[in-house]
Amino acid sequence: MDPPQLLARYVSRPDCGGSPFWLDRDGARCRQLAFQTCAPDGRLPAGRRRRWHRAPGGQKAGNGAWPVVRCRNKNGATGTICSAEVARSAPDGYTLQIAHISSNAIAPMIVAKGRFDPIKDFTPIGLIGITPHVLAVNAKSHLQSLDQLIKYGKANPGKLTFMSAGLGSSPQLAGEEFKRKAGIDMLHVPFKGTGEALNALLANEVDMTFSSTGSVMQHVQSGRLRLLATCSPKRLPSFPKLPAIAETLPGYEAYTWYGLAGPARLPAPIVAKLEKALLDMQKQPDFIKRMSELDADVKPMTTAQFSEFWKAEVTKYQTIIRTAKLA
Repeated sequence: MDPPQLLARYVSRPDCGGSPFWLDRDGARCRQLAFQTCAPDGRLPAGRRRRWHRAPGGQKAGNGAWPVVRCRNKNGATGTICSAEVARSAPDGYTLQIAHISSNAIAPMIVAKGRFDPIKDFTPIGLIGITPHVLAVNAKSHLQSLDQLIKYGKANPGKLTFMSAGLGSSPQLAGEEFKRKAGIDMLHVPFKGTGEALNALLANEVDMTFSSTGSVMQHVQSGRLRLLATCSPKRLPSFPKLPAIAETLPGYEAYTWYGLAGPARLPAPIVAKLEKALLDMQKQPDFIKRMSELDADVKPMTTAQFSEFWKAEVTKYQTIIRTAKLA
């Protein structure tokens, strides 16, 4: 069971505030609870395939009934098509989004200029988790270490390439910030989605990627890709010998975050119910296990904390985008 279904389970419990808000007025039927998701740069906690889910007990009358849940993966324009649709939806709690760093903090300023406001048009509910990024190259690459990569880049400006799943994605911004801090010139090669981008790296058609662990680890384990460094501030416990880029370039950090959000002006009682359900869910062993399988760290935040985190992320990437002249 993935996060949308787990969330439906916990938000429908009586101790989350009585009758679920998605029941019709007569209490006899469940309306469809839609989770809009996108997967612009790797595996998404909500799942990558478009699927219909019905939680046990859905459409039953009474307190604690579970809703019918539709988990819809809507890609395109680095996830901003999904974000725009949620931003335009009615603030009734029936349409929610698994918000993403690319679709909700970066790409709105590069891809979806003016179509929606990344802060004003959404109601942040809570942070679900964070996935670290890593610097990976093809296993046959001549680049054997981070130091060698930087030296080669300085000696050969413009010759190195890094890929991403599209304009405005977190791997693109991770690469742009690396370029700035390392003082080297590299060419960004955007693709239409993670699959195309990874295929290019696996074919050794591009030199590297700054992608989430969920995107590349299966290929690292199969021996087709090789890790040069982690983009976390410190070394990952699972890879203690893998250096952090921050050891060479102080202050460097790149990651992907996922959160729960709805359209702007979502009523406070609905936000409170969803916030409580999400925080409860993040304590459960089945959820923690599922997130671990997806290479994501659970990072509980209250609605107020997530709202401040979201605003800070948008501000941070606005600065990087202006500095790199990406928009």
